[in-house]
Amino acid sequence: MDTADSPGFDAESRELAVARWLIGAGGRAVVDALPRYRREEALALAARLRAEGLDADRTAAALTLSRLRTRATATFGERAGSMFFTAAGYEQATRLSVGALHAERFLAAGARRIVDFGCGVGANSLAFCLAGLDVTAIEVDPVAALYAAANAPRAAVVCVDGLATRLPEADGIWLDPSRRTGDGRRIASPEGWAPPLSRALSIAGGFPVAGIKAAPGIAHDALPAGALVEWVSEAGQLLEAVVWLGVGAGRAAVVDGEAFDSGASAADEPVSFVKPREIGPILLEPDPAVIRSGGIARLCERYGVAPVSGGVAYLSGEATPPHCSAFEVLDVLIPEVKRIKRALAARGIGRVEVKKRGTEVDVAAMAKKLSRRGGDPGVVVFSPVLGRGRAIVARRVDAPNGPPRRA
Repeated sequence: MDTADSPGFDAESRELAVARWLIGAGGRAVVDALPRYRREEALALAARLRAEGLDADRTAAALTLSRLRTRATATFGERAGSMFFTAAGYEQATRLSVGALHAERFLAAGARRIVDFGCGVGANSLAFCLAGLDVTAIEVDPVAALYAAANAPRAAVVCVDGLATRLPEADGIWLDPSRRTGDGRRIASPEGWAPPLSRALSIAGGFPVAGIKAAPGIAHDALPAGALVEWVSEAGQLLEAVVWLGVGAGRAAVVDGEAFDSGASAADEPVSFVKPREIGPILLEPDPAVIRSGGIARLCERYGVAPVSGGVAYLSGEATPPHCSAFEVLDVLIPEVKRIKRALAARGIGRVEVKKRGTEVDVAAMAKKLSRRGGDPGVVVFSPVLGRGRAIVARRVDAPNGPPRRA
């Protein structure tokens, strides 16, 4: 097998040569000297770099890395400013805080030596190393492998086709199948991933503990019954699903690092539905990880809330469970713009946030249509209520993406 320091990284390709330059002292100096990336300044910067003697390929690589580092600041913090990304690698890279959750799962299961299969640019390898795990990272793309070695220098990065190679012995394996086409489009079917989910599960079966990163929209009936599947969200954004083998079975949500058990005893267990009832004083929107894990019934059972309509993930009750955004219900109206505007004016509401479920509404256009200058912020939720389309005029009880108000 070829490591980052071995001849396997010396392939005669312009792309690899440029990547080598980029991680070297010369490339680092060029990128570090660039101002924070702004799209409107990119052409002028490119012209300046070319005038300074940089060729077209290196100029494009430097500006691309600058752009990706700017985008990555939201997920990697200050560390993004020294990391290396390919465009595809950035799109699939796990944010560092979520990688730390993966590492915690391995550590809790007693795993210390991890194979990071399909490591991409090494985001998970970095998180695993920071947690004290011994990591062998495998990546078939030589440029991504080169960047992974730079991003996670404590990992042993191997540039090889993992599907055609005997994997090293380890306590656990992490697999991150590629879920995009060459032109960046997402691949919906798990069997269209590389490797396909079935192959990833087969590989995972050779290790005591395994985690397989999956698309958050994966259907429950595509999951292996004996797995524990976690849907992970941060600040209200659903990020991923992880199929864990060797750590139990069921489905759970992990919301801002806090676990919520959906109550399912098997990953492919059908979701339980709860009978809707009349809307109460508080409208609730569960975190998307709770929804995807099938945890609505558990929320309703524990906290005495219920859906406002069959098959709709808006709940209502008199208290706010954890992992839910809460809205004070002011009016429930027939969804006509004139009626809604009158209700908003009567309540002193100016700027309007529009939300919807189970109905066809152009959220952005409707928010523009309903908002007016002055007044307090408010929310208009378009949703069936006991089977009939309604507009719910409300105020947020919690700030968007803020901590939930406990029951």
